[in-house]
Amino acid sequence: MYERSSSAIHAESVVPETAARIEARRLAGIASIFVWVGWLMVIYAAFGGLLWWIDLTSLENLTLVEALGLSLDVVAGPLFLALIVAGLGHCARLFALYVADHSSS
Repeated sequence: MYERSSSAIHAESVVPETAARIEARRLAGIASIFVWVGWLMVIYAAFGGLLWWIDLTSLENLTLVEALGLSLDVVAGPLFLALIVAGLGHCARLFALYVADHSSS
């Protein structure tokens, strides 16, 4: 497993190089799904918040600013969770790139 030369220790890969790249490719595919789902959820939450705000502004007892505050309060949770899902997808893709890049060394 280890080979000692004059000044360095060389370690053989426990997992074959092609298997690591295959797993990195699989992880990147799954992470891409998370990215797409996350950003679609962001668009859906933003559109829902816009429709909610338009609906609230039609009420006579709320001003535009109050309606905006209420709609942002309702949309903040789903929007935050959608951004977390998209961010996790981006981090997983970067990790897959790192694994694929370092699997040859």
